[in-house]
Amino acid sequence: MSKRKRKKIKKKAFIVIIILMICIGIVSYLIIDSYQLKQAIKEHYHNYVKTVKETALYDNEKKAIGIIHENVGLVLEKKEGINEYLKIKDNPYYIYYKDVTKGKKQLSKENNYIPFNKNIKTSNKVSLLQNNKEQIIMNKGINTPIQYEDENNYYISFLNQIFEIPKTNEIEIIDHKNSEEEIANHISVLNYDTIEQSCTSKICTTIEDFKKQIIKLKDNGYYSISKEEYEKYRKGYIQLKKGAIYLTSNSSKEILNQLQEELGIQIGQETVILTNKPTTPDNNLEITNSYQIKNYSTIDNIIKMANGEEIKELSPDDNNQGIPVLNYHFFYGEGEDCNESICLDINIFKEHLSYLKENGFKTLTMEEFTKWMYKEIELPEKSVLITVDDGAKGTGKHNGNKLIPALEEYKMHATLFLISGWWDVENYRSKYLDIQSHTYDMHQYGPCKRGQLNCATYEEALKDLKRSLEIVDNANSFCFPFYYYSDSSIKAVQDAGFKIAFVGGSRKAKRSNNKYLIPRYPIHANITMDAFKNMVN
Repeated sequence: MSKRKRKKIKKKAFIVIIILMICIGIVSYLIIDSYQLKQAIKEHYHNYVKTVKETALYDNEKKAIGIIHENVGLVLEKKEGINEYLKIKDNPYYIYYKDVTKGKKQLSKENNYIPFNKNIKTSNKVSLLQNNKEQIIMNKGINTPIQYEDENNYYISFLNQIFEIPKTNEIEIIDHKNSEEEIANHISVLNYDTIEQSCTSKICTTIEDFKKQIIKLKDNGYYSISKEEYEKYRKGYIQLKKGAIYLTSNSSKEILNQLQEELGIQIGQETVILTNKPTTPDNNLEITNSYQIKNYSTIDNIIKMANGEEIKELSPDDNNQGIPVLNYHFFYGEGEDCNESICLDINIFKEHLSYLKENGFKTLTMEEFTKWMYKEIELPEKSVLITVDDGAKGTGKHNGNKLIPALEEYKMHATLFLISGWWDVENYRSKYLDIQSHTYDMHQYGPCKRGQLNCATYEEALKDLKRSLEIVDNANSFCFPFYYYSDSSIKAVQDAGFKIAFVGGSRKAKRSNNKYLIPRYPIHANITMDAFKNMVN
């Protein structure tokens, strides 16, 4: 190879090396630049940021469509890859990474507002404010739902925040379907005049009763609102979700603050007009319609008040309703004998059921009766509770099976107080027969010449009652064997968890009765139909 040729090859190799070095340098620069950019973006990216200066708001094509002022908080979507434009959460808008820095978490105030089916529409530049201070300018206007309003502003949800738009002639309001959620067509003001630990006045509610009522209202989908929200609703400035109620009281701030914190509710203090009517947006703004809650208001009636119904409540002085509680024992049929005075021919029992059915009586479940005693519900005037004691002859499927077929034939309810340690509870199953406790094994005379339950110690009685509850699985009610009771046995019944208990007495049960000494009419074999009618009427 000639000398000239070798020089030429060396020259080409040198050029190639130079080009390779340049390429390596460019690639290294790009890698370093990309890394530096990634680090720079990473330093600026946070879930919550704020603008460091007046900057542009960009659309999907990265064109500036608005201006955001300095110190405005934004929520960003999760960053994916290297991107100089950071996407704002749940919006088609972007912000340049150098224009933001780490900000504070924005706590959005939850409310029960439903947006109006109306939008604000502007074609020109519009300012979005917070606390009367301009925060954002949209160059080409907006078309967005009205969340709520007041005397001076419309309020919209934008960039995960609420902004004000002053009411001006330049704003066009257009119809637009924004929500199909059911709105509240009324608000009931429930006025608790005073809430105290214990009460004597009819317009006083105990703290314990108040808590129960509020929990029940919540369970039925009702929620409380503030005085400010109530006034805005009256003026038509907000739309609320169905179930809004406004609670008012003249109680001490200490008690109200304690209840508000414990129950997560709001209670206003103001003078109301007791109209027994709900509030609607077109009400006279000088009148606050309200319902007065009394110490004898039932939970059932309070829910009706919350629902905006007109309620007429009778005080215990006016409402002296008594419910006959009938007490049967054993049943026998044709060809059978039963020599005890508490045995009843099943055909006579059917005559009783037939009379009740034909004359429109409601035969109660034990749950209904218990709720009535505790003022949780009201019952028809023609109501009767049928009880059967023991579980002996003719009451179960194993010992004659007279009771259950009769109840199922007439579709009427009764309660069996079962001596649960003597017979298998499965022998008495029927949708028309409640099974409650009549002790586990204390239905006999004791050494004190009274029922064994009263001769036993408190601990023995409580043990027996709890054992019976493991079988009947219902602590609603109890009845004392032989109608005998003592202070000790009553305490054992209460401590076992029973809500009510029955004795004899031959008179109607009333709410004013001691809940653990509720009277019943014993039914004997010689009962006449006239005597039966007198009992239930």
